[in-house]
Amino acid sequence: MPDHAHDQEFERRVLRFEQAWQLNDICEIADFLITPFAIHDSDRLLVELICIDLEYRQQSVEASEPVTLTHYVEAFPELISLDRLPLELIAEEYRVRSRWGDRPSHAEFLSRFQERRESIRAELVRIDDELAAEGNPAPRPAPRIPPAWEEPEFLPEVPWLSHTEFLLRRLIGAGRMGKVYEARPANNAHGAVAVKFLRKGFLRHPQVVRRFLGEALTIGKLRHPNIVGTQGLGRTSGGSYFIVMDFVAGPNLAELGMRKAITVPEAVRWVMETCKAVEHAHAMGIVHCDLKPANLLLDESGKIKVTDFGLARSLTEDTPWTAEVEGTAPFMAPEQASRSWGPIDARTDVYGLGAVFFTLLTGRPPIIGRRLPDILAQVVAGTPVVAAIDLRPELPKSISDLCRTCLSKPPELRYQTVKDLHSALARLQDF
Repeated sequence: MPDHAHDQEFERRVLRFEQAWQLNDICEIADFLITPFAIHDSDRLLVELICIDLEYRQQSVEASEPVTLTHYVEAFPELISLDRLPLELIAEEYRVRSRWGDRPSHAEFLSRFQERRESIRAELVRIDDELAAEGNPAPRPAPRIPPAWEEPEFLPEVPWLSHTEFLLRRLIGAGRMGKVYEARPANNAHGAVAVKFLRKGFLRHPQVVRRFLGEALTIGKLRHPNIVGTQGLGRTSGGSYFIVMDFVAGPNLAELGMRKAITVPEAVRWVMETCKAVEHAHAMGIVHCDLKPANLLLDESGKIKVTDFGLARSLTEDTPWTAEVEGTAPFMAPEQASRSWGPIDARTDVYGLGAVFFTLLTGRPPIIGRRLPDILAQVVAGTPVVAAIDLRPELPKSISDLCRTCLSKPPELRYQTVKDLHSALARLQDF
């Protein structure tokens, strides 16, 4: 397999593993190591998956139950022993427990890994400095992107910011490639921002870095009242890239749907507002490719704000971040999972909008399953999605039919443009 194919397969498995965690799936590392594409890649993949698993597993348990590497050594004999674990894994356990768990002491780690005390001590000090800098950055010069990333096609034309300009306050979200924090300007200026960090484990993978930088460029091109805007791009002293975006205080629609039943007028209004944002993106040559309730925020005035263009695809296919499209499986159009259904185009987002509408109306995604492979099998199958009216019988048939048109598996049977969908919704606003 060529090197670029190795990189794509590596990235695909890492992203699907994190996606499985986000779906609250029964997520086992071993499932993502089946049929390794090369033995050296298998070892590298195992380390990356453990780093992700450490973080999500630590966030899912009580602080009194720290997640340690002992569990992984027992599950994967190829790791051999704690004394021979990659330093990256030891550092990640310390980082995760310090941020989300029981805040372990240096003495504990130095006692557990006695044969490597000096190298581990230096690593723990470095992580302490990074964590402190994230929460209370000390004044220092703005970092530069290394020369390898200064090629014009990789560097978004957005303002370059220093991490010292912002103080992180709290984690507000985590996604495929990183975390999002609410932050405040360090100069005590009023107003909050959202800072999205690329996961450090991805810095070794050029395609992922390009995709992250591509997101900054994508958002930078879009200026619309229903799209979360960007303020700039930067890099921390520890090497992590970040994007600074407008902060939206309200909940996302996934959170709101867990608190209350969404009325039909609310669902229609919110999807119509989302249509306006997506229509603007399409006019700029950009397909979102990851429309779902969690990526639709409500601001303080109740207006929809579309976020997370991390998987966006160029309609013209002339931009450097047009890697193979991923997505969130229950909301994914079949052409995102299998090329046999045709190309990614504007109709892909029509399907995504239909999936959002269906979820708001019924309280569940159009496709469900216990495991990620089961969901993907349904996505690419020719079987039509269940009708919304079958799950919520009091829905008007016209509303259910509109949903089903959006969710047609063959793209040619959907509304052909988001503008067509918006017009169809406008005719139903009286329901």
